[in-house]
Amino acid sequence: MKKSTRLKLMITIVALTFLFIFLFNDDARSSQIINGEDIVTSFIVQGEQGFEIEWINQKWIVQGRLEETNQDQVNKAIDRLANWIGEEVDLKRRETGLNTPQLSIRLNYQNGEDHRLMIGSLNQDESGYYVEDRQREAIYIVERSLIEAVPFYADAFLDTSIFSWEATEVEQVFIDNGTETIHLTKNSPYPEEETRANITGWFVEAPYQLHHHARYSRIEALLESIHALAMDQLVAEQVSDFSPYGLDDSDFTIDFVRDAGTSRLMIGEPATPESYYAKRDQVDQVFTISKDILDAFSHPAQAYHDGYVKILALDLISELTITSADHNIQITIDHLDQEALRFEADGNQVDEKLIREAYKALAGLTVAGIVDDPSYQEPEVVVQSTLLTSRGEKNIYLEFVDYDIDHYTAFIDRTSDFLVKKEDVNTMLNTMKDIIQ
Repeated sequence: MKKSTRLKLMITIVALTFLFIFLFNDDARSSQIINGEDIVTSFIVQGEQGFEIEWINQKWIVQGRLEETNQDQVNKAIDRLANWIGEEVDLKRRETGLNTPQLSIRLNYQNGEDHRLMIGSLNQDESGYYVEDRQREAIYIVERSLIEAVPFYADAFLDTSIFSWEATEVEQVFIDNGTETIHLTKNSPYPEEETRANITGWFVEAPYQLHHHARYSRIEALLESIHALAMDQLVAEQVSDFSPYGLDDSDFTIDFVRDAGTSRLMIGEPATPESYYAKRDQVDQVFTISKDILDAFSHPAQAYHDGYVKILALDLISELTITSADHNIQITIDHLDQEALRFEADGNQVDEKLIREAYKALAGLTVAGIVDDPSYQEPEVVVQSTLLTSRGEKNIYLEFVDYDIDHYTAFIDRTSDFLVKKEDVNTMLNTMKDIIQ
């Protein structure tokens, strides 16, 4: 064997030897922090939101709380603790945030022993936390994901659900805030084509006469709150006198309607600056609920409405006629196929972009106020839309009746809820008129 070959072989052997030693030593420095074979009888967390969970009468109990303890969540947390593997480091406590740890954990075992751990700060690259094992008098780096997989707050181990059903089951919501009753619903009395422009799928009915499209942002917030419905804390059980909580005669109730029935949530007096007392109808428990969750249900009816008088999808209209003392505009839309449309105004073909831009002035008419006692008279402006539906054509009449010097009452098929500014209607008329000039 040549000397150069022999030298290369020796270098390779030495390199592999050092690599083996490095890997062996690295494994030797990695330890399982908690012995998963020991039977845990209590799990205590001390920190800003400290709590204690004990095994009592064959089940886990979160001490000091009335809510039911979620057994699976406790078992999962203990299993995750048993997965903590750390690499021992030779650092001082002051270098690892362990002089003032974020929290401490104590596990008590069936054999009478206990295990205490302190969690310090993140390491320099934020990939792991420093953890001190008080029994071993050693400091380890434990992978960040392993630490953060364990919830260190009591609510994570409690059943704080208010209702047993899923939020997606809710079809209607009735809100009685003491001033007005608001009815929000997914059920529409109109053909699907008439509400194609309603992107939320929800409508505001009461306190109105008609079903109106709901505002996207409000409905999104409301649906998020329905998903998030949960009690902050169960305050009392077997309550016979609800007056101390303002729940003997609640003036704020929310009814959630599903195919399977209706569930009522009753809201009482403020419990803290951030929560209210609440209860379920026909249930003798009192709990607190977050002010943030209730905010989505705490707006006037007008806030849930999208603000528009009537929006129809132009692509589903076959004829549009607008008449007033000074205007007689007729637009026809030929549906050549599923995508191609031909637009004519007073018998003359009109550029599609021009029609669509002008139509925004009609579809974009906004509400200027609520009319309490509308009186139908001869309208000054009439907009007739012929809508193509799966059941054939449907004529929809939007009529503007004089109300005062500045406003019209807007009637849809002889029913009215809203006022519209005359200035806005006149702008719409002039915009549509420009199409045929």
